[in-house]
Amino acid sequence: MRSETTKLQVGWLKTSRSLLVPESLRGACPPAESTVCRTACSAHRSQAEEEIKRWTGADSSRRQLMLAGAAFALAPVVLPGLALADDGKTVRTVLGVNNLSTFQRRAQKQQIKDRAARELKKVLTPGDANLALRLVFNDAGTYDVATDTGGVDGSVFLDEELKRPENQILKPLVAKLAKAKKAIDEQGAVFGQGPISWADLGCLAVREATMAEWRKIKISRAPVVSGGETIADAFGSPFEVALGRIDSGVPSPAGRIPGDDASLDEIHAYLTALGNKNPEGGFGKPKPPFWERPSFVLWTAAQADPEAAEQRFSADPRYAGYKKKYDMSRRTVTRSEYEVDFAEYFYKLANLGAKFDKDAYLYSTVIQLPKLS
Repeated sequence: MRSETTKLQVGWLKTSRSLLVPESLRGACPPAESTVCRTACSAHRSQAEEEIKRWTGADSSRRQLMLAGAAFALAPVVLPGLALADDGKTVRTVLGVNNLSTFQRRAQKQQIKDRAARELKKVLTPGDANLALRLVFNDAGTYDVATDTGGVDGSVFLDEELKRPENQILKPLVAKLAKAKKAIDEQGAVFGQGPISWADLGCLAVREATMAEWRKIKISRAPVVSGGETIADAFGSPFEVALGRIDSGVPSPAGRIPGDDASLDEIHAYLTALGNKNPEGGFGKPKPPFWERPSFVLWTAAQADPEAAEQRFSADPRYAGYKKKYDMSRRTVTRSEYEVDFAEYFYKLANLGAKFDKDAYLYSTVIQLPKLS
């Protein structure tokens, strides 16, 4: 049966032309087909083949193929799984989640990250960047370091939290993300991957919308479109988002996030305290996680009018220097300093109070190996 393959399985697929199938998918098809693993039932064929094309097509990088080859060179040594049907030349083995190699775990998580990126691009535009950041900020911003409650746990998507004044503006975006989540989950379920958490989805939405916005800016500044595309694609800043956040079904306490009418001093006090384990400060103590520089970058970018928010902050001596600094960076061709700082500070925000499941999105896989004798 044809099925989704991980990047680590590409090397084996290229050489043997035998396809690999997650354990869960075998149970979804007729017994005869799940045993032979040669043809896909009509319910899953088109979706599975499309996934295979994505993982084994011409766009597979040389590095990915090298990783695949390395992983499968070790396969006969590290696969203690259950032997399945034997056709005399090969043996099929179930590789459980606990037995996945580091390469395989990384590749399976990359699968859902790539799938999410693909579906998010269908529903998001560069204009959604600030609202997506606002969503994650309002999720993270409920974190209380003293009680270890709140934080990035997806609770901002719950109806009770969406009804709060600070979250009313997020409802149209949440509707878009719900559409993307449905597609991501349906595709993953075919191959045994669990549903993406709302917390992870929100963080990936920030990444996709923000990078789309940055790309649009760089292309608009170039004398020719192709030149802007080259700059955006070849010299783009790294923007990493870890996966595995666990959703909470319980709303975070209300009243923890400053309202739109909050003064700059109130916002400053809130941001300085956010995630700060040393509120007393003092000589030799580390800076708060969201001191003036990251606060300026993230808070202003999450507002309905980021430029107006920056102007407001720049009137305060605590923030004025950062406005000048980042304006200079954003006038350059690559905008590197601003974008690198944004990605670094967002990574910190996206993990604030989050609880992670290291096995999220992993699934058992059936592999086909040649007999050694």
